Amino acid sequence: MRGWMLTAALGASLTLPAVGARAGFSPEELAGHEVTEIQATVTTVIPSEKVLEIEDPQGHTEVLTVGSDLTPLALQPGDRVKLSILDGLVVDLEPSQEQELSFSREDIILPMDMGQMTKGMRVALASGTARVIRIDRQDHSISLMGPLGGIHNLDVLNAQGDDDFADLKTGDLVDFRLIQPMALSVRKLPASSLTKAPTGAAPTSVRTVRPSASLKAELLESFEFAHLDGTVTQVMDDGQAFVVRGPEGHSITLSAGLDLGRTGLRSGDQVSVDFLEGLVVDLLPASATQLTVARETVILASAFGPVPKGTRVTMATGTAEVVRIARKDHTISLLGPDGHVHNLDVRRALEQEALTSLQVGDLVDFRLIQPIAYAIQRQATGRS
Repeated sequence: MRGWMLTAALGASLTLPAVGARAGFSPEELAGHEVTEIQATVTTVIPSEKVLEIEDPQGHTEVLTVGSDLTPLALQPGDRVKLSILDGLVVDLEPSQEQELSFSREDIILPMDMGQMTKGMRVALASGTARVIRIDRQDHSISLMGPLGGIHNLDVLNAQGDDDFADLKTGDLVDFRLIQPMALSVRKLPASSLTKAPTGAAPTSVRTVRPSASLKAELLESFEFAHLDGTVTQVMDDGQAFVVRGPEGHSITLSAGLDLGRTGLRSGDQVSVDFLEGLVVDLLPASATQLTVARETVILASAFGPVPKGTRVTMATGTAEVVRIARKDHTISLLGPDGHVHNLDVRRALEQEALTSLQVGDLVDFRLIQPIAYAIQRQATGRS
């Protein structure tokens, strides 16, 4: 049986001593469980039960057991808190012997200190089966539908070969074991003094540039080619941008690197879109004290790769707030001046220990180029 440590929305690392397995966990698997730093909003608090319900920066609600006494904090719904959350998930990357989705849980009381967990803490463990609904062998990621109907997008942390999913296919059931999220520490935050920059403001200027000379070299180096299959939900009246909703329900606004009038694109169309995007984040605390953004629109005087001459490119600079750091998962989450949360993979930066001075709540500087669609293929239409 091959059991790999996988990570989802929360992640970092926790080292535990060698103790007997619990709920199907080996000591090695326990050693891989993760601690994530996050800011969140309290929605419900039950101090007597050491239970906290929070809304994370992306608007998801989560119920946590808490390893410390909540009473002194006098938390109320709406309070902002900084949390260190332990969670972890192990999935066996081979078909399960079970024939249907299942779920069971048990609570244990720790008999000794284990890393950041102290003797006497109540820890909720669970096991069950989930259904494979997507496999991405190139990115070493997999999507599972859990027994409660939720979809979980997971990365393989300890990938061992060219194809860690060789035994799996879409539709298979797999066995999982997890530690349900537990807050190891909770700190009440003062009311935020940060103010968000206004959104929807018009670009400050439009000018014609040559990419090799005028677009920042760091942004050009960070450009990524991406592909998205989804549904058009809006085409802007000026024909220069449109919005696509992906298969998981997330929407993205794309600048048009081609004439949308000629494509006949309309809301409801099913499309395949190829686009370019670029983002640079300085992984050091910024000197700014509030969220800011400044935009500029340029017109390319010559082609840049597949992006044709004459394309309007919207660039922006500003600051964002760090709301989550998952060091082992190699990701951070930033709250931008538009009020949206952006999850970023900073694997290369972490290899250089670039996050050592960064903490949840810090502001960081960013520079970006809004995604530009350079190829659109309509698969089907939602027209009557």
